[in-house]
Amino acid sequence: MLDENDFPCFILAGDAVDIVQWICFTLVKEAFMRKNWVIFSTGILLLALSAFAQEQVTAPAPVEDELWASLVGEWEGWSEDALGRSEDEVEVEWELRKQFIRTKVTAKDKSMVYKMVGYATKDQATGAITSYWFDSMRGVYRGTETRTGNKFTLRLEGPATIERTYELVDNKLIGTYKVTQPDGKVIEGKSELMRKVKKAKKS
Repeated sequence: MLDENDFPCFILAGDAVDIVQWICFTLVKEAFMRKNWVIFSTGILLLALSAFAQEQVTAPAPVEDELWASLVGEWEGWSEDALGRSEDEVEVEWELRKQFIRTKVTAKDKSMVYKMVGYATKDQATGAITSYWFDSMRGVYRGTETRTGNKFTLRLEGPATIERTYELVDNKLIGTYKVTQPDGKVIEGKSELMRKVKKAKKS
């Protein structure tokens, strides 16, 4: 049985954090059985602190990427192919303490509104870019990204195969895309996005 003298009085780093968490968990269990609410509350606090310490030790540095940083913000524009034209809105922002970049897409045409959201990050060892995307048709896609200067190509594999290539020129993204549908039919088109400028508030 543990008593107050068994309290850990500091937080350890690395693998030792797991030991501290185990001790705290045992302490909380014993305190609950004894109905000692002071020790129980202290044990809960120590568990929370040890979990926070573990996150601080193991969390990688934020992603540093000049191209992604330049894309953060709101964009608006259009896409056009043999099926018609859509009006597009895109929102790009960092997520989860800058470990991921999130892209939200809304495309509206005469018949429907299509939405898609993706989360991308870099492999810490290789720098390879991977992403996962989800759309309003319940599609799930795995993405890879390759680059040449300010030009990047995003390839998504899922219910369809989507390949989009964009070039960043000043505050404009100029691109082309190709969609290979499950039946093998290929749709090709072009797209253009402009950075959305926020209007100044009236005084």
